[in-house]
Amino acid sequence: MSDEKPPQLVDYFVVAGLAEGSRALEEEQQPRPARPGEPITDVAVIIRSQGEEVPQGFTCIETSTSGHPVDLNAGLLNNPQMFLCYKRGRDKPPLIELGVHYEGKDRPKPGCQLLDTTPYSRSANLAAGSPGHQRTFLTFRRAAEPPGHHTLGVTDICLVMPSKGESTPHTFCRVDKNLNTSMWGPALFLCYKIAVAKDNTLVYEAGLLSRYPEQDSESFPLPESVPVFCLPMGATIESWPVGTKYPLPVFSTFVLTGASGDKVYGAAIQFHEAFPRERLSEAQALRLGLLSVVDRRPVPGRSLHTRKSICVLSHWPFFDVFRKFLMFIYRYSISGPHVLPLETHISHFMHNVPFPSPQRPRILVQMSPYDSLLLCRPVSSPLPLR
Repeated sequence: MSDEKPPQLVDYFVVAGLAEGSRALEEEQQPRPARPGEPITDVAVIIRSQGEEVPQGFTCIETSTSGHPVDLNAGLLNNPQMFLCYKRGRDKPPLIELGVHYEGKDRPKPGCQLLDTTPYSRSANLAAGSPGHQRTFLTFRRAAEPPGHHTLGVTDICLVMPSKGESTPHTFCRVDKNLNTSMWGPALFLCYKIAVAKDNTLVYEAGLLSRYPEQDSESFPLPESVPVFCLPMGATIESWPVGTKYPLPVFSTFVLTGASGDKVYGAAIQFHEAFPRERLSEAQALRLGLLSVVDRRPVPGRSLHTRKSICVLSHWPFFDVFRKFLMFIYRYSISGPHVLPLETHISHFMHNVPFPSPQRPRILVQMSPYDSLLLCRPVSSPLPLR
């Protein structure tokens, strides 16, 4: 009979997040009126030949992607000079779709609004001055209010002229309706980019907050890079509008290969929790939109959060079991009070749950009266698991 020690189910339990010595992954500088990462909240059409100027806070698109002048109404010489403008910000839900509407030929999509007037109350018909052509307007659709955390939104807009050799930029959506409906002038198309319209966020390199056991094992020391694998996009401090719903935890896995070729499997979940405002410096509070730029007064209606991760490391890829265990630990940590401390469940899972054997190929682990795990003996595979 062999006296070989059975394999250990889990080697380490790790908590990763914003540590004291975490390095900022982006420069902490004074906030600007509009950063490129801010979503687009408004679009407008102006008629410069009528003396209309770019509204305050808006940016005017005057050239195509390769630098050619763009006039939305360049079909005839006597047409009014019309230009597209956009505004970035976080004072309202972002735009999530742009379009072009040919009056009498199609109907605007449900939920879309018609941009039928300029900020100066003139008609925003892009086919103005072209008798016999259907009236043409821009349309837009806005995200629901209040917006969810990290809502998708329009983050960039451009105009392209295929006759000038221009094509739709990478990751952009093109509205396949020509803005120039006349027989003259080049075809002009509207393109926009959809991305996550993140709230004010500071990103730092993830660090180790806690671990169990605290001492390294001789056969397998805890790799220093584990926190980075737990939070590959970094640990964050995020400012959300009050009332924003917490996003659901995100499960991920990774594999580390040691110098000897041994594989170590990591399973982690990322989640958000409240962050104390008193830990922020004034510069951080300004970047997060918690203080006004002019008089440094607190900005109401904002809450503060940080992104963290809990992770287990094992020489065995029981990813489904680890996911259920980590989700149980997460739910346990945000509920309560409980009779048993959280550390008891972690220690029990790591040290008291037996590894499946030929004699006991299935192990049922009862975490609580409502939570259980089924641990099955690994199936033999031609691929090396270790």
